[in-house]
Order: sequence, then structure tokens, then C-alpha cells
Amino acid sequence: MRRRGLWLTALALVFAGMLQACREPDGGETFIRQDTVRDGVYIYTLPLTDTTAAYDFWFYSRTRRQTVENLQLNVQWLAPSGDAFSETVYMRSVGPRGSREAYRSEVVPAQAGDWQLSVRPVGAEEELLGWGVVYKKRDGTR
Repeated sequence: MRRRGLWLTALALVFAGMLQACREPDGGETFIRQDTVRDGVYIYTLPLTDTTAAYDFWFYSRTRRQTVENLQLNVQWLAPSGDAFSETVYMRSVGPRGSREAYRSEVVPAQAGDWQLSVRPVGAEEELLGWGVVYKKRDGTR
């Protein structure tokens, strides 16, 4: 009888682990190498499925040799419905040791689903080794 209780406990722990693995990720990180992009545009698919949560976003990159100051970024968001929003922002500095900078914080998606984020750095295309995006769902409620 004692052996059966241990077996049931172990089975319950396995199922609990499986349910945890099926949970939506609280964030992610993607780096795209410069030699794999087309026309200098880095495209990311971000699963922003919780419209009651706020998300934070960071950009990061690294250069080959020289530091690039005030790097212009043409950014476009494409919603799951096809609606688009574009803006131009600037990253203060990107250097050979790598740089990470906050892009947006406390963003609440207007629609649940996979959003497409496109980033086109302007003026330093050959110097960049690639471009990365980090996103994280904020803990707690708004």
C-alpha cells in the first residue's frame, strides 16, 4: 500500500511538471545575425497573447570594431489583425563589447496573438554583427 502512494505521488509530480511546461512563456530573447537578414531588416515574431499584461522590450547588438553613436532604428509593429504602427527611435551607443538598451516598457498589446516586430538600423549596417530583441512579461497586475 505504501508503494502505491509513492507511485501516485510521483505520477502527480510528473503531471504538474508537464502542465508547467505547457504554460505561456513569460518572455524571450532572439538574436539575428547580420549575414542572415534581407535588405537590412531584422524581423521577429513575438507571442504577446496576454492583453491584460504589460511587456517590456530591449534591443541589443554588437559591432565589429567601431562604436556607433545615436544609431537610428526604423521600427514597425504588425498586429495579428494586420494593422501596422511605425516609428523611428535611436539607440544611444552600440560597441564591440555589446550594448543593451530599453526600447519600450509597460506595453499592453491591443490584440492577443503573434505580433511581428521589424527593426531596420540605418547608417551602420556593415558594422553591426546582428540585432537582438528581449521581451519580458511584467509580474503582477497593472
